[in-house]
Amino acid sequence: MNRLNKLVLISSAVVGSTFFGSAAMAQAAPNGVLNGVVVATKGITVTCDLKLTLDAANNKGSIEMNPGDTNCAALHFNNMPYTTTYSAGVLTFKNVDVTTITIGDCYGDISGTWDGSTLTISGAVLPPHTGGPACTVDGFAA
Repeated sequence: MNRLNKLVLISSAVVGSTFFGSAAMAQAAPNGVLNGVVVATKGITVTCDLKLTLDAANNKGSIEMNPGDTNCAALHFNNMPYTTTYSAGVLTFKNVDVTTITIGDCYGDISGTWDGSTLTISGAVLPPHTGGPACTVDGFAA
């Protein structure tokens, strides 16, 4: 009986540490300014310096592209700040409205994964707003 009690106690400790460890390891939403690089494509591909300004307390965020490629200056983000959501390590900018270099612009939600220090955007797609191909986005900000 004593062995059974020890086995139950040890099993409970392992299960409990796994359950509570996962909750403790969850990352808080990103907040403040993150800088990085993004590759965006809508007919043409541009590589731009990226600046994200995030207010986690109010679920708001702004996006800014700075010239890496000279065409980056032609990208314009409208109606900022955007509402953001954060859940299970995924940050989403809602209703992103971007005027693009090529015809059709893009509008929709864009998400990236947050690991506690870097936001990674991989294969994100914003639908065309009025025509043309979708916008695809890959990049990171830390």
